Amino acid sequence: MTRYPVPDELVPWEVEFPGYNPPLYNAERSDRGTYDPNTEMEQKSRKYNFTDGLYDFRSWCGTYTVKDGLPLNPMGRTGLRGVGSLRWFGPNHSLHPVLTRCSTGSASGPKQKASKNMLEVLVVRRRENELWSLPGGTLDPGQQIPIKLQALLQRTYLSEFLALLGSGTEVFRGYLDDPRNTDNAWIETLAVNVHLDKKENLDNLIQNLKESDDDITLRVATPGP
Repeated sequence: MTRYPVPDELVPWEVEFPGYNPPLYNAERSDRGTYDPNTEMEQKSRKYNFTDGLYDFRSWCGTYTVKDGLPLNPMGRTGLRGVGSLRWFGPNHSLHPVLTRCSTGSASGPKQKASKNMLEVLVVRRRENELWSLPGGTLDPGQQIPIKLQALLQRTYLSEFLALLGSGTEVFRGYLDDPRNTDNAWIETLAVNVHLDKKENLDNLIQNLKESDDDITLRVATPGP
């Protein structure tokens, strides 16, 4: 889908953009359940900026504008109307744990024999795009752990993992600049750092990680400079 070109200076909604007429795009998805973007556009009865049943349409960016029954992206024009390839109109909330540990390894160099602590982070690669990323994903209505993250963990470990998240440190909460965002739907993410400084927490996590799915590869990586 080709987006309507939007110059940087015309991105804000407050700036007039005569003739702005972006294409409408509502992609087919099998994971929306009973939520139908086309029906939503016709009924226009959702309580945006509030919770509506299990759906949470509140934005971490604050109150956003609703025009003609549909929310407007708080960051401005994107050149595309509709829900796009996202799941629903308004904020699509996601959760990404940043799971870190300190690993003691040998320092590099022939004269450096002392050990040093290196910060490592758990990342995941999916066959669908072959890109390494933090584990996590979009939160389904009423969920606390994304389905993509649940797929990496043993079911019996989920409650313990939630407790770990609760003890973690929030490092980011807000709008995610993502190519899937549209004028009416966008991604917001919460990133929580859980530093596994206790051996028992680290051991439990490792023991409860699953690699049975051929589409998923797990790895502990050292962040670059």
